[in-house]
Formats: sequence, structure tokens, C-alpha cells
Amino acid sequence: GEGVFVPGYLRGQAETAHVTTEVGSIPAQVLASNHPLPEGDGPFDVLLRPDDVLHDDSAPLQALVLRKAFRGADFLYTLELPSGREVLALVPSHHNHHPGEYIGIRLDADHLVAFKANN
Repeated sequence: GEGVFVPGYLRGQAETAHVTTEVGSIPAQVLASNHPLPEGDGPFDVLLRPDDVLHDDSAPLQALVLRKAFRGADFLYTLELPSGREVLALVPSHHNHHPGEYIGIRLDADHLVAFKANN
């Protein structure tokens, strides 16, 4: 399937642990990691699929629309984050944005996959 990896950083312990990314903070409990989360802080790579990135006009994070592809009831947008990193978002087609526009986005963090970063 489609998706991109974004860097994140694990902070905290047990129930309070979370991974911070440019797109938002993710509670460690929702990460479907192939390995148990390590104790302590550390870098992680988080796989974001297009349905993990939601269009939200009221979101503080704004992303630049680079490309869009019609997918029936949805558009697949390629978006540029403020860092220059690209993510994909699957957005209902009634939100018809064009390349060069900015749209608000946020995470739908309920089924994400993360891997300890190999630095």
C-alpha cells in the first residue's frame, strides 16, 4: 500500500509514553510496533498511510498541496509539511483543493505502525 515514513521521538514511560512527530503526538498504546517499545526516550520512524492524515480546516498544522489524484469518492493529496517532508492524505472529493493551496491536517492516530529508527 501507499504510505511514507516520518521521523518521531519516543518520550515517557508506559501509559504516558508518546511519539512526537511533525504531524502530531501519538500515544504509544496505538502504535502497532513489531518490537516492544524500549524503555526511555529514543528515535522512531512512523509509517503514515493516506487515511492516517485527516483534512481539518481548523487544524493549526497547514500543509501545501503539491499534487492530487482523483480516486472516485476521494482525492489522494501529496502534501508538503513545513519541514519540506511529504505526506499523503486521502480526502473526500467534496474538499476540492488545488496545488499551491494550503490545507489544515491532523493525525487520526488509531492504527499506526512504528519502528525504532536505525541511526
